[in-house]
This record gives sequence, C-alpha cells and structure tokens, in this order.
Amino acid sequence: MEPIVGMDDPYHYRNKAQFPVGRNKEGRIVTGFYAGRTHAIIENRDCALGIPQNKDVLDRVIAHMEKYNIAPYDEATGKGLVRHIFVRYGFFTGELMVCLIINGEQLPHEERLVEKLREIPGMHSISVNVNKEKTNRILGDKCITLWGQDYIEDYIGDIKYQISPLSFYQVNPLQTEKLYSLALEYAGLTGQEVVWDLYCGIGTIS
Repeated sequence: MEPIVGMDDPYHYRNKAQFPVGRNKEGRIVTGFYAGRTHAIIENRDCALGIPQNKDVLDRVIAHMEKYNIAPYDEATGKGLVRHIFVRYGFFTGELMVCLIINGEQLPHEERLVEKLREIPGMHSISVNVNKEKTNRILGDKCITLWGQDYIEDYIGDIKYQISPLSFYQVNPLQTEKLYSLALEYAGLTGQEVVWDLYCGIGTIS
C-alpha cells in the first residue's frame, strides 16, 4: 500500500451540499440529513464538513417558506413544493450557487427570495430544478435560472471549469488536486498515447 495522502484540515471542505426539506413531529419546517437507511430528517443547518455559507442559505430559504406558507415536499403524499436545497461553492473563485429542487415549475414570490439570497457574499447563480416524479432521485432534468449565470466557475490547478447544478464535480477540491496529480504521475504519459476518458462528468480528469 502507498501511504495515505490525507487532509491537513478535514473540516468545511465540501463544495456541494444537498439538504432535504420536511417537517418535524411538531409540524415545523426542518432541513438537515437523512438518518441511516431512512428518509427521516435529522435537523442540521450547520454541518462541520460543509461551507459556513450553507447555514445562511438554509436560514433564508426556510424563513421565506415560513413567511409565504410554502410547504415542504411530503414523500408519502407526493404533495408540497420544496424537496431539497442544493448549494455549490467554488473554493478558488468564491462563487456561490443555490438551487431549490421543487415539485413544480415555480416558487411563490421567488423574486423576494432572490433578493435575500443575493445579499450573501459571492452569490453568483440562483435557480430552481423541477422534479415532479415520485422518486428518490434528487435532481430532475430541468433547471430554470432565476438570477445570475446558469453555472459557477472553479479551478483544479490552472484549469477553469464551468459547473452547473447537474454537473458531476468532485466534492473535495483540495484533495481532488492531490488525487489528479498522483493519477497523472502514475500514468507516466509521454504525449504519444491516446487516452479515453469515459463517463467523465465535465471532463476534469482529462
């Protein structure tokens, strides 16, 4: 075995978070993470692995839902609107993306929510993703941009990538650069090879 290449600071490193939205036993809107092997939500707005901005985003979205009486999605009945709150962050550009996954085509008073989210430093892209299927899949196929660009940008090494809500992108930016550097070193490419990068997401390994 080669030695493990670990993180210097294994906290607040995830550049993506997907928070399910529901109600607790008292009927209050909550978000957090699913308990193991269930879809019961363990309430948490401040995960130690995610970026600090996540809590600010969640607080503003849930306050908007409470103010305008917007219901979270109920898996049992298929009713309710907001399914997940999705956040992406460019660690090297500081660009922030928020995407609400909804059981419909439009969020009530969305212009008010956009105003609130735009106050967060680095906000670059605000969108909704339409998922009206009774499914465990988080994201649907259709994204509607409410404000800003359809994507954020970030770097791996010297190369800049455009990342949309539907893009596959490694969630740990610091370790990704180490991982890809080692893969390149081990491959020992001379420039004479033909390399196929299959099922490659947005092509970061290429």
